[in-house]
Amino acid sequence: MNIKIATINEIPQIEILYEELFVEMSKLQPKYIAPAKQDGEFLTNTFSEEKSDILVAEINNNIAGFLLIQELSTPPYSCIVQHNYAYIMDVIVGGQYQSKGIGSALLQEAKKWAEERKLDHLELSVLAENIGAFALYKRHGFKEASHTMRLEINN
Repeated sequence: MNIKIATINEIPQIEILYEELFVEMSKLQPKYIAPAKQDGEFLTNTFSEEKSDILVAEINNNIAGFLLIQELSTPPYSCIVQHNYAYIMDVIVGGQYQSKGIGSALLQEAKKWAEERKLDHLELSVLAENIGAFALYKRHGFKEASHTMRLEINN
């Protein structure tokens, strides 16, 4: 397995994995998430952004998984201590490659990415129903920092 920063030529393989991610998310929260294709312009813009990258895990010239990471700063509110941090927007390992350490390898590379940029911490969001991902992140030292709560009004 080789972990590297993706190139624009790998967008088609990344798009396939995005479809898989969106299907899995829609199974976990069907009322709020639907299967979809990722916007191609979004991916193209990610490659041109200086503060974001897509890290890919490559096995035999196939993209087995990826992690989209970006550098962010806390909002300028007087009560918030200013931090520059890395936000992991999306992580997916293709079904046939799961449970082979690929997610862990991508997270390790994300840590290096953030360290090289001298960022303060890594942050991500995970669906409450995604127990497997939650366990993976905890094994890598992530701790809960907040909870998003929802109250259904009109069912």
